[in-house]
Amino acid sequence: MGARMQVVQKEDGTGATLRFLEGSGIEGEIDLTLEQLTQLIGSLGRVRYAMTANQPQPSIGNAPFLPVYNTNWALQIDALTEGSTLAYQHPAYGPVGLVFGPDDVEKLIKGLNQHRALMAANTSRRPS
Repeated sequence: MGARMQVVQKEDGTGATLRFLEGSGIEGEIDLTLEQLTQLIGSLGRVRYAMTANQPQPSIGNAPFLPVYNTNWALQIDALTEGSTLAYQHPAYGPVGLVFGPDDVEKLIKGLNQHRALMAANTSRRPS
């Protein structure tokens, strides 16, 4: 099934327009403010989450993703798992919280330490 709608940013950059495409069975378009677009993205995410809750998670290897640079983030204790939550502002999706259980926290610490060691080794090999 092809796309039946598209969302485009308004020319003045102040909002977006949801357009219903030919074959959708609906005619017209809906103008959205930034706040309305953010609410729509959140609603779509919650529905997608519910629809995929009982499905196995696909591999992340080679999956395309939108990296986030220079954002606000915080670490919080997750009481349910006794792990940690990394909460951050994703510019495309809004606030996101990623929970790491205790085993995942250890893997993350180990991986970050390995990355630091690799970066330090690469820095020391650079010519002056």
